Amino acid sequence: MRLKRTSEILQKISHIPLDAGAEDATRRQDVMIAILMLTGSVAITSLSIWDLLTGTGLFWVNLVTLTVGVLASIFYIKLLKRGKTNMAFTLAAMVFLHFFWLVAGDVEWAGMLWCLVMMPLFFQLLGYKSGAKLVCSIALVSAVVLLWPESQLLISQYTAEMRYRFLLAYLVLAWISFMVEYVRVQTRERLQEMRARLDFQARTDELTGLANRRGFKEFVGESEQRGKHGKGLFAVVIGDLDDFKEINDIYGHDVGDSVLQEIGSTLKGLVRAEDLVVRWGGEEFLILLQETDLNGARVLADKIRRQIASTDIVVQDKRVSVTMSLGVDAQQQNGNLYTTLGSADKAMYEAKHRGKNCVVVAGLEDTPIKQARSEPLSPIIN
Repeated sequence: MRLKRTSEILQKISHIPLDAGAEDATRRQDVMIAILMLTGSVAITSLSIWDLLTGTGLFWVNLVTLTVGVLASIFYIKLLKRGKTNMAFTLAAMVFLHFFWLVAGDVEWAGMLWCLVMMPLFFQLLGYKSGAKLVCSIALVSAVVLLWPESQLLISQYTAEMRYRFLLAYLVLAWISFMVEYVRVQTRERLQEMRARLDFQARTDELTGLANRRGFKEFVGESEQRGKHGKGLFAVVIGDLDDFKEINDIYGHDVGDSVLQEIGSTLKGLVRAEDLVVRWGGEEFLILLQETDLNGARVLADKIRRQIASTDIVVQDKRVSVTMSLGVDAQQQNGNLYTTLGSADKAMYEAKHRGKNCVVVAGLEDTPIKQARSEPLSPIIN
């Protein structure tokens, strides 16, 4: 039954993706450390039993090692079932065994070898910075214990050559372990930075720095998750620059790109931090307004229209006048957001048909322009 449980744990570990979130990555590391410690505990338990049965080494040294090995094995089996580890216990057990084996020597100085074997785990547990501090402290205390003249702490009688060789091997292995952990951490950080950069590029429009369609979908998904306990409704404003093709034809695509950048910047400056501005495609922009009603979205749309129409964009000493036609709709309770997008887009095309540079609210497409513009506007969005 225990073997089956361990097999299930190992299978879960192997299926955690390399780009898993922080919680999964921490759990993966905890389980791997617990497996390593369990392996070491079983090994020293088996060797202690063998030494006791064959009468090799000091009886009490083997007994202490056996006791620690059995207790640690039980402890890490329980931790594996929970999928976690215990940092304090692990470090305490490792430091205790290090100095116990160093002082006792164990069988034919095998204790020194075990001290070296545990070295990389200190860096794995603590990272290269904290691990280096602990290892340097252990190395310093070990040097005092081994090199102190006529030390009464040592049970095993090491030769002077053995003491110096051990300390040299310890320092060399410490340096190697430090470098391995340092490179591992730096590589992981670079991969995370690269992944974050690629993810940002994938959801961001390269020209304007606004969200693209993928960024829009991610934003909607995250907002819906946050809004599970609230209304989670959106208002939508879709705007399209009027006669933008003529700007490209007259001034060139470089000027056209600059105009798009300026418009994107203008839109970002007119919305709240919690809203989203999207370059929906070409010269078309979408604004997603959280927790905003239809009237508030219309107020903002008209403000955007007036701001763009009244501002000349200066590019390469050329003054370019631009206007925008906008369509507005608001999501109803239990309504589909993409249906709202479709109706706002339809309203935007209606604004084009009405002569451009105007705002049309979905559902009012048949209303005369003058009447639609003369309706009172409530200043819901500033």
